[in-house]
Amino acid sequence: MHRTQIMLEEEQYQALRERARRSGKSMGCVIREVLDASLCYGAQSAKAQTDELGELNGFFSDTEVTGRKHDDILYGGQ
Repeated sequence: MHRTQIMLEEEQYQALRERARRSGKSMGCVIREVLDASLCYGAQSAKAQTDELGELNGFFSDTEVTGRKHDDILYGGQ
């Protein structure tokens, strides 16, 4: 593990401090979790979401359904 020092805006510091307090974790732990979610695992998360959405491909396919009729489908033909 590496040690680093950063400067935070007052609002960032207060939000971080509050999140750490609510979760019962240290501010360093919260920062590491946010970085993991954003930097390290962000691409993997996006790929997982794309894969999940890909499973729905064709699920709603119907020759009668087009993008022009989406309001009818979503809101019941208002």
